[in-house]
Amino acid sequence: MAHPANPSADPAPGKEISFIESLRLRFVVVGALMLRELHTRYGRENIGFLWIIGEPLLFCLGVTAFWSAVRPSYEHGIPVPSFVLTGYAPLMLWRHAVTRSVLCFTANASLLYHKQLGVLDLLAARIVLETVGSIVAFVVVALLFSVFDAYTPPKDFGLFYLGWFYMILFSAGCAIVFACASEMADWVEKITTVTGYLMIPVSGFAFMVDWLPPRARVYALYMPSVHAYEMIRGGQYGSSVVIHYDLAYVSFTCAAIGVIGLIMTRSVRKYIQVE
Repeated sequence: MAHPANPSADPAPGKEISFIESLRLRFVVVGALMLRELHTRYGRENIGFLWIIGEPLLFCLGVTAFWSAVRPSYEHGIPVPSFVLTGYAPLMLWRHAVTRSVLCFTANASLLYHKQLGVLDLLAARIVLETVGSIVAFVVVALLFSVFDAYTPPKDFGLFYLGWFYMILFSAGCAIVFACASEMADWVEKITTVTGYLMIPVSGFAFMVDWLPPRARVYALYMPSVHAYEMIRGGQYGSSVVIHYDLAYVSFTCAAIGVIGLIMTRSVRKYIQVE
């Protein structure tokens, strides 16, 4: 088994390491896995690792441009380009994080021979890559649209960032659950794509809660992503929109999903065949 290039990243057997050193080691491991994932997925040809940004950028730009072309300039008093952009980019983050997590452990089973690696390291590398790719794609498209006056900066950056934070938490929790479930049951892989499509109408991507009938609002707000979207749109448009969200509920549900995922990681290893 090859040893890490940095000897300090491989503590001597039986030696106790501090929390800070352990945290530093995790960053080193996840960083190395991210580079490996980029090389494996995109190679060195053409633009190489820049596809981690280019792929979501093309999706985001294409969908936003298409919606802007076929829909009126404004809906419910909101500019369509910015509404679609603030909707599709977070949805793309969730879909990519979840789909890339499926069978993640099986695809990298040989790496689990290394004592420094854990199943969470493999997942963290993919989740961070998808998060960075989606956010950078959003920023690039937003800057491009702003040149043509189709996008303006958020009115409340704090609320805007908070919505993105909860969307990242929700996506990461779902990715962990799907990653573990796909190793435990074959059918999970088969329903992942369908689940991604089903998320489109219920995620909050294409609507705001205030547009719904009062009875439908109650059901919409059961979905954690809807709360995240409401914060993102509230931060984007400020007082010009009415938003509905519950910080306590979205915090609890995202934490609960994350805890369920972490519990599943404790038993998933026995389902992984390391060859």
